[in-house]
Amino acid sequence: MNKSEAKFHNTAVKMDDALVVLLEQKEFSDISIMDICEKAGVNRSTFYAHYENLYDLLKETQERAVSEFFQTLSSTVGVADISRMSADELIFISPQYLVPYLTFVKKNRRLYEVYNNSNAFPIGEMDKQLIEKVFVPIYAKNGVTDKKIVEYMSRYFISGLNAITMEWVKRGCEDDILFICEVISICVRPSMKAPLN
Repeated sequence: MNKSEAKFHNTAVKMDDALVVLLEQKEFSDISIMDICEKAGVNRSTFYAHYENLYDLLKETQERAVSEFFQTLSSTVGVADISRMSADELIFISPQYLVPYLTFVKKNRRLYEVYNNSNAFPIGEMDKQLIEKVFVPIYAKNGVTDKKIVEYMSRYFISGLNAITMEWVKRGCEDDILFICEVISICVRPSMKAPLN
């Protein structure tokens, strides 16, 4: 990356960061391009050199967060090594996978909430990457390779996970991450004991 490209990239990162900070203060629908420019220390022409509108910025900010999430997931639970792991080691519903996910959501709470409540994003990039990088290899290890079945199973899992996660986010992520892991585990395996209050 040459000096000009690096400057362009760094300016985009400033605007991504400005959006995240502003999302902590107000609703996405209340954020203006001027708000972004003021917070990032750039002018409107710089904004328009990078994006057509706020939804483009939101999409890029979310994609950057997803990239960071998968880097974290890869380094903490070895997602890149799924092909070498046994089926017994690849249990979705375990703190091994859920803690990094929920930690990411808590850190990016407002962005997660906006992204999941926006009609601009019919299926999230994070969902697509979870399916491709995590679910498909794990299902394959367990003998589930039919594409249609994998799609249905992935949607079921993601919808349930998002429902619990969104409820947790609405409550301000006040409950402990391990408690939420336990709730998710009980939903999938009801035979487990009920979580303690």
